[in-house]
Amino acid sequence: MEKLSPFVVGDGEKCIGCKACEVACHVSHNVQGITAGNIDTPVFPKLFVTRVERVTMPVQCHHCEDAPCAKACLEKAIYFEDDKVLINTEKCKGCKDCLVACPFGAVELVPHFVNGKEVIQENLGKPLLYGNKCDLCNARENGPICVEVCPEKALRLVEPHKEKKEKNKKAVATIVGMFKK
Repeated sequence: MEKLSPFVVGDGEKCIGCKACEVACHVSHNVQGITAGNIDTPVFPKLFVTRVERVTMPVQCHHCEDAPCAKACLEKAIYFEDDKVLINTEKCKGCKDCLVACPFGAVELVPHFVNGKEVIQENLGKPLLYGNKCDLCNARENGPICVEVCPEKALRLVEPHKEKKEKNKKAVATIVGMFKK
């Protein structure tokens, strides 16, 4: 059986568009020892709260097993580690191929900051950009912080094989219950 990657999914019925997930994501990945109120750089979360008509919902990487973004990356900056699709920002050249390839629109290019200052490419005079997307809080022991901080519990970590087993158990219980009647 092929191992399926976990990913975070949002529930548009529950999401209120507060963007607590975006702020927590940015702080968790970029700002050690500083509270959200003291951030001195632009906020670049690894997920995007998006509003369409009357539905608001975070959109983020699904860590696809075939990872179109990784296939499109000529620099091989997008790679698999365990069951996650990650970006090596040192290798990323900001070419936009991953942006175009992602079926969810979960990748964006963001400027690189060092010590609160934007890094400018000397030869071009333009900001140094790199790909940015959900990494399932790879370095965080408790998993994705967005799931943890959502006040409406609109986000959840989907573990496909685990969910399939749970659905199988429910199906069996339902069938057994039908025959007991």
